[in-house]
Amino acid sequence: VEVLRRELMANISHDLRTPLSLIYSYAEMMHDFPDEITTEQTQTIMDETQRLSTLVNDVLDISKLEAGTQQLNITEFNLTQSIKATTERIAELIKKDGHKLLFTYDKDIIACADEVKITQVFYNLLLNAINYTGSDRIITVCQSIKGGNVRIAVTDSGEGIAPENLPYKIGR
Repeated sequence: VEVLRRELMANISHDLRTPLSLIYSYAEMMHDFPDEITTEQTQTIMDETQRLSTLVNDVLDISKLEAGTQQLNITEFNLTQSIKATTERIAELIKKDGHKLLFTYDKDIIACADEVKITQVFYNLLLNAINYTGSDRIITVCQSIKGGNVRIAVTDSGEGIAPENLPYKIGR
């Protein structure tokens, strides 16, 4: 239980750092260039603040998780459009650093899942790819259907996972 608790706290810390960094970066840019503020920039700050609120609520829900009473909010939603919106938001943020984020898909997929949780996982995958991509700075997201299942692949040209960390890779 203690190992799981530490792992959960590490994941939560990671999840909180990302939107805080984005909010700080946008606020700093607005401070440095006050005449160039756009509605997209302020919307990003509002969106990331909402994401932080969601993450804080997740932290507060840990007791529910431990008690076995945590409920998922399962709804039907357009998975493709959710991934596309997240990809576009991140692509806009990272283009100034020379990163390129591409999203390919065959058709729109309607999923029945907890959209907030799915988006949170996808967001983390994208940010890890950005942080560890190679010198070409290209990240590709590909949605496909394999064997009746939806597969979302996030690919970058980075070094990959160190051999000593492979035992911790999900979905071995």
